[in-house]
Amino acid sequence: MPLLSSHRMHRLVRETLAAAGLSDAEAGVCADASVFADLRGATTHGIVYIVRRTLESIRDGKTRSGSAIEVVRQGGATALLRTAGVVGPVMGKQAMAMAVAKARAQGVGVVNTFNGNPIGLLGYYANLAAEAGMVGLVMANTSPSAAPYGGTSMVLGTNPFAYAAPAADSRPILFDIATTVASYGKLQRAKRRGDRLPEDWLIDKDGRPVTDPARADEGVMQTCGGHKGSGLAILIHLLTGALSGTTVGGEDTHNHPDPAQRGQGALFMALDPEFFASGAVFEALVEKQIGFIHGADPLPGRTHPIYPGERGWSELDRRQAEGIPVPEEDWAVVLKAIRASALDEARLLEGIA
Repeated sequence: MPLLSSHRMHRLVRETLAAAGLSDAEAGVCADASVFADLRGATTHGIVYIVRRTLESIRDGKTRSGSAIEVVRQGGATALLRTAGVVGPVMGKQAMAMAVAKARAQGVGVVNTFNGNPIGLLGYYANLAAEAGMVGLVMANTSPSAAPYGGTSMVLGTNPFAYAAPAADSRPILFDIATTVASYGKLQRAKRRGDRLPEDWLIDKDGRPVTDPARADEGVMQTCGGHKGSGLAILIHLLTGALSGTTVGGEDTHNHPDPAQRGQGALFMALDPEFFASGAVFEALVEKQIGFIHGADPLPGRTHPIYPGERGWSELDRRQAEGIPVPEEDWAVVLKAIRASALDEARLLEGIA
């Protein structure tokens, strides 16, 4: 199992995507998003996701270096962006930067995007707002893979959602989930490993659990929390695809037959606390909230409850010091993607055992 420093992993992602045709700047942004995910232990959305999905998108002609974001409509606090051709992480970073700039001027910034390419871990973009002293929220739609509450057919996407909030002294609160019981990435990882699937991940057409990874493609994913997750997934469809005038749950996103509707929809929002109680007051109260969480009675065997994102920050510190392990089954996916794009494998992997 390879063990890469964050610097070496960043270089590998950047050089791989640059060799495939992205500019150094575009590839660098992709590497930033990829390494952030792997450092936090969100490995399903790190190198195994960014390299494979981006190389596929480049080969399919959906990602084209040098593509620019088109501002379709813009108001004081809002914007609608068409992002066809733009590599996903570049789009996400620019969209959140626009939301932050609008929030700086208006108190809130809301940017809706469509025709998008895969962007990876949403928490990376929400955290960009937190680094600017703001609350960040990000959500995205995906192709049908999950059943609505009470159903057994694919209508809803895994529809991820993330938010981040800065604190006075602690690392930001950073919450990032799929609205399904397990993310699509975790399902794919379990399939690669041949792991038995938990009974609440997938059901068949008769509503029975699918636990055999070899039968995973026969199942439909379940939303988290039953009707609650179903309602959240629907909301995300409405605030992404429907708000941009493209798709709703039940329609394909990345492979939609209409190029005007094809691609992922996402919503980027920033809230500037300075327009409310004030940034300092807000961050102090976030810190107070963290204190109440840490002060709550812990479960047996635990030192204290944790706040959203805390485990990821601890993992980031550990992996920066010790290196990032890449499981063999994930490394095989990366190598397969590099070979499928006919890149110089020996040069890209130089020095990696």
